[in-house]
Amino acid sequence: MQLVTIAIASMGRSSLADTLRSLADLSATQGIVATALVADDSRDGAAQRIIESLDIDSLSITCIPVGAGNISHARNALLDATTGDWMVFVDDDEWVEPNWLERLFACQAEYRADVVIGPVLPAYPDNAPRWLVRANPLYLNWGYRGKRLSTGRGGNTLVRMELVRRLGLRFDPALGVSGGEDTAFFAEAAARGAVIVATDDAIVHERVPPERLQPSYILRRAVRSGQSYGNLRKAGNPGLVAQLVFAIDATAKCAAAALLALFYMPFDRASFFRMRQKLALNRGKLRAVFGLPLAQLYRQTD
Repeated sequence: MQLVTIAIASMGRSSLADTLRSLADLSATQGIVATALVADDSRDGAAQRIIESLDIDSLSITCIPVGAGNISHARNALLDATTGDWMVFVDDDEWVEPNWLERLFACQAEYRADVVIGPVLPAYPDNAPRWLVRANPLYLNWGYRGKRLSTGRGGNTLVRMELVRRLGLRFDPALGVSGGEDTAFFAEAAARGAVIVATDDAIVHERVPPERLQPSYILRRAVRSGQSYGNLRKAGNPGLVAQLVFAIDATAKCAAAALLALFYMPFDRASFFRMRQKLALNRGKLRAVFGLPLAQLYRQTD
């Protein structure tokens, strides 16, 4: 029997209720006992109040107070409180499909993985612009089932806890406000021998709030993602030649994205924006090369 902790770092957003309801409706998976663990990172116990308001009997839910306003502290508290064999990270604005957990473990068993990354499908509001939904800029495709990865993220992610404990892995609090703490965490795991694979059939959905539909936010997020990736590459390959090659590659991709954006601009707004997003991503890589500060997307009071 394997014990699985479904771990949620939450600021007490109302969507947490839907997350927990979806977990309560999971299909039974032979040999697996799943419980939910919520790290309440709000200042006023908002997540605890949501949990207390729910009438859920089919899922054991534990809430631990954190209140740091820093997702790294919240996720480290989840690591510390987990005593079982596996942890699965889920965000508090996501909901899972009934066979989600079964699919994650099927992929883990097939590829003998330490970490499995599943897809998170954005659920855009009804009033979202049609061109933006077609561009789908908030979806990150991690790849086909079994694809080997060199990093990961903190949503829809199955993690072997023996690996975490043996390597002493922690989320960096310095990145807990700016973001990128999950990328760094899983990149370190991969660099130290963890087998990280993608799967495309363990489906999680993510509610997209109106403020994340703003093109300015999406482009800032792309810059930050590129810079986080660039910082990891720089740490792993600090030599001048490696940085020069990386910078040339990013510059070439910036130029290609800019040209394609100009091509699409007159007749295809969705493709035009996707090219702008790629341009922003590679601008972020160049920011890493030049050692510029990592942009902050989140405030501690959010």
